[in-house]
Amino acid sequence: PGAKKLAKKLMNPDLAAYKVQQTVYKFAFLLVPFSIPFMALLFLWRRSATLYDHGVFVLYSLTFVTLIGLISMGLGLIHPALGGVAWTLAIFGMPVHLFAQLKGGYELGWFSTIWRWVFLLTFCLIVSVLFTLTVLWLAVGT
Repeated sequence: PGAKKLAKKLMNPDLAAYKVQQTVYKFAFLLVPFSIPFMALLFLWRRSATLYDHGVFVLYSLTFVTLIGLISMGLGLIHPALGGVAWTLAIFGMPVHLFAQLKGGYELGWFSTIWRWVFLLTFCLIVSVLFTLTVLWLAVGT
């Protein structure tokens, strides 16, 4: 029964895409509770870092990613080549920003920042997959 229901929803790809877009913006804040536990894993033995601190870190990171994405999209509307350059810089700038934010926000040394940054990038990928699967399930799977 679930496969038939899904197939019926996918018969109209424009409607399915619209539902996914609506679900992304409605549930974008899920990225915060998805991300905080992973941030907490990076600081399990450090009592000075609280869930509140991790929440601030996550919100700041998501704000940066949103702003850099909007700027890149805007530049792409001005000229496609300009947008391409902006997206390339954004893709390489995001990990650099995470590194700098991790080092400064938690007052870490270089070695401490590097190993946490490597795990953080992996956690970002995991959270992205979890969020994408959740959005698809909410938009077309139910």
